[in-house]
Amino acid sequence: MAQAKAPSQSQVDSYFKELNNWGRWGNDDQLGTVNLITPARQTAAERLVRTGRTVSLARHIGPQPVRSYYISYPLQRERSDAVIDRFGLVYHGYSITHIDALCHVAFDKALYNGRPFKQSFTDAGALWCPIDPLFGGISTRGVLLDVAAGRKEGYVTVGNPVTPQELDAVAARAGIRVEAGDVLVLRSGQEPFVQANPDWVPRVSPHPGLHISCLTWFREHDIAAIAWDMMDE
Repeated sequence: MAQAKAPSQSQVDSYFKELNNWGRWGNDDQLGTVNLITPARQTAAERLVRTGRTVSLARHIGPQPVRSYYISYPLQRERSDAVIDRFGLVYHGYSITHIDALCHVAFDKALYNGRPFKQSFTDAGALWCPIDPLFGGISTRGVLLDVAAGRKEGYVTVGNPVTPQELDAVAARAGIRVEAGDVLVLRSGQEPFVQANPDWVPRVSPHPGLHISCLTWFREHDIAAIAWDMMDE
């Protein structure tokens, strides 16, 4: 596989102007590309259902995500004694399946639609683009592109990231056409990669995964969201 050429810094900077959706659905919008999931797209997705079997893509929560543990003892309740405990999780990462709200990351101190980052939060939570607008769920066609299945190692390797050309090839191999309003489910093979590289440390070791130029592919295909195993080079 040919080595992907890294774009220049000026090209990457241009992505934030040429590919963003700020103002596309109005300056007060807080849904972003979920707006691409129209009633027509939902109806079309429902027609694809054959068996109605539910398949979870979530990972099992194991002991690794636990970051803090507290125990309170004793707690006196009239003639009874009790003990309670609680633990905290850092779910933004590689261990726990989750969805990011649009307030999760800002660029140049601004959130989606240009709202200032620091002024968008209080101790009670986000004032702009919280997860609340998605409480009704996301219902549309999900398209699986299994990149790892086409790699001889069974996973994406460091130095050979996923490119737009490979995404096209994987879609063609599966006989799938990615359309506007789809949720892209992208598998790069994070679990077999970790098993083959036990000393790999997230955000410390070199990362395999998506090439930054995939952003152009996502915008061209107008995907509504992406679910992936968080491998980004």
